[in-house]
Amino acid sequence: MAIGLFRTHEEYIELRRWESRLAALLESLADRLDAVERKDAAEYLAHGEYGLLIEFVADWLGEDERPVTDDERTELVAVAGELGEQVRDRVGRSLSYPVSEGRA
Repeated sequence: MAIGLFRTHEEYIELRRWESRLAALLESLADRLDAVERKDAAEYLAHGEYGLLIEFVADWLGEDERPVTDDERTELVAVAGELGEQVRDRVGRSLSYPVSEGRA
């Protein structure tokens, strides 16, 4: 993702923090993703497709009922919540996380 001249330094720093957070989350889940999923996730991250990234990761983990710790599940839902309520709800459903109970 190119950072244009219209962005402030603060916006650039915040974007870098956001991407670092997502990269750390992907790293913690890498042992539960296959090679193709890891490649796809890295491409979504590189292209700034954060919503797709977090939703696909949640779907991949949820479909096969791959083990996810409570902390990882909470972080996935929290990150999704920063992308909007609809994204948070979809991720929560994929991970069987009760977002409707105010846990997100």
